Amino acid sequence: SLVGYTNAGKSSLFNRLTGAENYTADQLFATLDPTMRRLQLPGKMSIILADTVGFIRNLPHDLIAAFKSTLEEVVTANLLIHVVDYANPAHLDQLQRVNTVLADLGADSNPQILVYNKIDLMGQAPQIARGQNGHISKVWLSAKTGDGLELLLAALVEYFNQQQGVYQ
Repeated sequence: SLVGYTNAGKSSLFNRLTGAENYTADQLFATLDPTMRRLQLPGKMSIILADTVGFIRNLPHDLIAAFKSTLEEVVTANLLIHVVDYANPAHLDQLQRVNTVLADLGADSNPQILVYNKIDLMGQAPQIARGQNGHISKVWLSAKTGDGLELLLAALVEYFNQQQGVYQ
């Protein structure tokens, strides 16, 4: 499941990866219902990718309850692709706020890959970072231009191969 703060670029990334044409806008709750599509990964593997509602600062608990069914995909996801608007000066605060909502939902123990989106606005090149386990844990990319998309796809292949016991 794609998760992240509102306007981080989740739907843009979803569209770029799957070829879908989900509505994208610079507005609160542009995505209200989850959308799922099959994503063919390099090799013979495919996964189901879910685009979810964006989180906001101080999301009221009753609103979390209202979105509970919408956020079911987040709770049951094998992997969270946490999209962060890297060009936003408050991106670290937003990242933490999303993690707080994930904890409220009971999804804080789900594995995550952090995706720092909108690097095109920062003049930064795509890159990856590996976690202590040696696997890709962070990807810098641009959903708008597609730069770095191959790094995210490689991270997904690596993650799901690891889960199936296939090591590269």
